[in-house]
Amino acid sequence: MRRSLPSTTALLCFEAAARSGSFTQAAVEVNLSQSAVSRQIAILENFLHRPLFTRVRQRVRLTDAGARYLAEIVPLLEDLESTTLRLRSFDLREGSINVGVYPTLGSRWLLPLLLAFAEAHPEFSTNSITYLRNEEFDPERIDIGIVQGDPPWRGLQSDFLMPEDLAPVASPRLIDRSFDAPEELLEFRSLQHTTRPLSWPIWFKSLGRELAAPPSGLMFSQFEMVIEAALSGHGIAILPLVLVRRELAAGRLILAHSHVARPQSAYYLVIPDAKRATPKIECFRRWILSHTIDERAGSEEAAGQMTRGT
Repeated sequence: MRRSLPSTTALLCFEAAARSGSFTQAAVEVNLSQSAVSRQIAILENFLHRPLFTRVRQRVRLTDAGARYLAEIVPLLEDLESTTLRLRSFDLREGSINVGVYPTLGSRWLLPLLLAFAEAHPEFSTNSITYLRNEEFDPERIDIGIVQGDPPWRGLQSDFLMPEDLAPVASPRLIDRSFDAPEELLEFRSLQHTTRPLSWPIWFKSLGRELAAPPSGLMFSQFEMVIEAALSGHGIAILPLVLVRRELAAGRLILAHSHVARPQSAYYLVIPDAKRATPKIECFRRWILSHTIDERAGSEEAAGQMTRGT
């Protein structure tokens, strides 16, 4: 065993607590008691010789060191999960559907739909397969998936799923109101996704303003980490609203500016050419598209008070 590395259990407890903001919720996720989670995180903090969390009322918040460490270990945990999934034998029976999705979009948007689909169609089972970039979409393993960008994609048939509305968000601990001038956002640290460095210039351009380069700040390889950093008050992030609906509704995040940009690129439901005619895939396709249309209509109504750029 490598003595220079912390235990996997400690890392999983840390990641779950950082994402949920609660040791209690983390305990549920990792199937341990709350005291065991606290003990694992204390062991990790002693191992690293620095605190990773501060307590705020009934919740925990990442320190700057904790946010940096989280950004580093999440890709490693994702790689470990992906490698494990590749080595496992997938359920290949007739009723199994392998659904591909980005990790954060999967946990924050797709999961409730998968659960509803399972209720409506108990004859099918679904396996979720995650990827970080479109280039990682494997048509041999994935029956149907969600990608962001501009079609067409070679070897894939696509259906429009939903736009990717972008808006700046921040914790109410960092700002107490939405700003009128977009330039005021630049006075704060930016929180960005490594594969989306143009989100800031795109948002500014939709307002008719030019931003020569993305502002300096913290970069993360996972949207979940960007969201957590924003929740912890470490800066302002321009994010797809579909990923932060719950936080905005609960007041844990607020809009730093009322303008919502709608880039040309969007989310699409894609199916490998060889699998489009499969009845089970077509069933899932029709179901997810119909529910997304209903959801999109509700989101458009809720966003009616926001300005939108093209």
